[in-house]
Amino acid sequence: MGRILNNDEAFFYGQFVQAAYDMFRSPQGGDPLRPEPTNIPPGYELGAWIHMSDFILSHKEPEFYGIVCRKIDDPDRRVLAVRGTEGAIEWIDDAAALPTPFRQVPSTGRVASGFDKIYSSLKVVKRRLAEDRAAAAPGAPAEPETFAGSFAEQLDQLAVSRELARGVRRSVGEARPTRPMVVTGHSLGAALATLFVMENDSKRKFDVNICCTFASPRVGNLEFARAFDQLPIDSWRIVNTLDVVPKLPPHIPLLLEYDHVDTAYPFSSDAFAKHSLVCWHAMETYLHWLKNSSALRAECVP
Repeated sequence: MGRILNNDEAFFYGQFVQAAYDMFRSPQGGDPLRPEPTNIPPGYELGAWIHMSDFILSHKEPEFYGIVCRKIDDPDRRVLAVRGTEGAIEWIDDAAALPTPFRQVPSTGRVASGFDKIYSSLKVVKRRLAEDRAAAAPGAPAEPETFAGSFAEQLDQLAVSRELARGVRRSVGEARPTRPMVVTGHSLGAALATLFVMENDSKRKFDVNICCTFASPRVGNLEFARAFDQLPIDSWRIVNTLDVVPKLPPHIPLLLEYDHVDTAYPFSSDAFAKHSLVCWHAMETYLHWLKNSSALRAECVP
C-alpha cells in the first residue's frame, strides 16, 4: 500500500509517540492530564492533548494518552500521535474482546470491542496558543477548550477553531482547507490510530497521507483489514517479530478472524536488545531499530 518504508521518516514520526510517553511519565507543569510539551520534534508545537478512558470491565478516570502537533510554519499540517497502555496486564485487558461492528463506520467490518469502546472515549483538549490568547475576548476564561462528537469530529472542530483564529472563514458548502496529517501510534495507540484513519476516510475531515504504527495488535477482522488496505495512503506497520502484542488478539478461523492491516515491516531485536516482554515491546526498541543511535531503555541494553 503506497510507498515503501522510509526509516528516517518513520523515526521522525515515532519521536512524536515517544514525546507522548515522556510527557506521561514525567509531566511538566503540574497537571498530568495536560502536561507541558516535552521532546516535541523541532519545527512543531503542541496544539492539543488527547485523553481517553482505558477500561473494559470497570470505568477508569480519563488519562493523557496522545498529542496533536502542528507544523509551526505550516499550521494546517499536523501529526497525531497516541502512546500505548503502560503495563502488560492492562494491555491484555484492552485486547481481550469479541469482534463488534466499528460504531463510527459499521460498514467496514468488525473490530475488537475493547478497542471500539476505548476509541469512543477519546477526548480532544485544546491547548491555548498565542493566537488563541490574541483572539480571546477580554476576561474570557483560560480553561482549555473541549469539543463534542466522535474523535474525528472533535479534531475537525479543533482545526476549525485554529482556522478561525487565523481569520480563515468558510461559507456554507465551501470546501475546507487542505489539512495534511500523519497518524502514528504504538501498541494500543497503534490500534486507535488505525481506527481514526478509517473514521476519517469516511468523514473526510483531514488529508491523511501516512499511517505509521509500531507494535500494532490486530485491530479488526478480515473484512476490516481489507477495507483499510484499500485506503489511498502510505501504511507502515512496523513490528518486532519477538513482540507478543502484535500477536493479539488471536486469529482463530471461523471464530476470531482477526487479521493485520498492511503493510508489515518486520524486524527482530534479538541482536541488540535484552530478551524480555518489556524490551521486545518498548517504543525505544522500535526507534533503535530505525536509527541505531537512538537509545534503548537502560534495562534493555545487553
